[in-house]
Amino acid sequence: MKLVLVHGIFNTGHVMAWMKKRFEQQGHECFNPTIAPFDGRHGIEYAASVLKSAIDQRFGNHAEIVLVGFSMGGIVARYYLQMLGGAERTRSLYSISSPHNGSYLAYLPYPSKGIKQLRPNSALLQVLDRHVDGLSKVQLYSFRTPMDLTIVPSRSSHWPLASNKVFMVPLHLSMIFSRRIVDEISVSAMGYPSLP
Repeated sequence: MKLVLVHGIFNTGHVMAWMKKRFEQQGHECFNPTIAPFDGRHGIEYAASVLKSAIDQRFGNHAEIVLVGFSMGGIVARYYLQMLGGAERTRSLYSISSPHNGSYLAYLPYPSKGIKQLRPNSALLQVLDRHVDGLSKVQLYSFRTPMDLTIVPSRSSHWPLASNKVFMVPLHLSMIFSRRIVDEISVSAMGYPSLP
């Protein structure tokens, strides 16, 4: 399976390197592009267009993919699926600690359009919630930890459209270094039942 790993804000594709290595050891082909600028200053829409270009360049326009989006990367992946036609080629989206309902931490004063779009009830999140029809054929998963201090409250990662699962992982960034989460995605991406 072709897995595209989408990093979060203030990171590059390198932050997904451990996860990439684990997936490759399990037989998956992985791609962890860097979505620049890394602070989301041009907004989620721009980041999603960068993601689309990177995917098309790497895999062409039609090869089936699985998306794994961490933090803001999960929202970027959603925009790609819902607004840029990505759902037509995507089998599954696994969002990991993504603020589907916004995060109060996004009110911190930082000059980034993308961060402001991650506030609760932002115009962008409302648009995504209204345009969900195209997701009917995509398998949706949302993983979160109740010990998340970046997605505030942590339950903001609960996505009603998705199959939601809680992992007792300490802190936000640790989620992409969890062997259990990697194994869960790997097994599910191959079409097997989720792990207990």
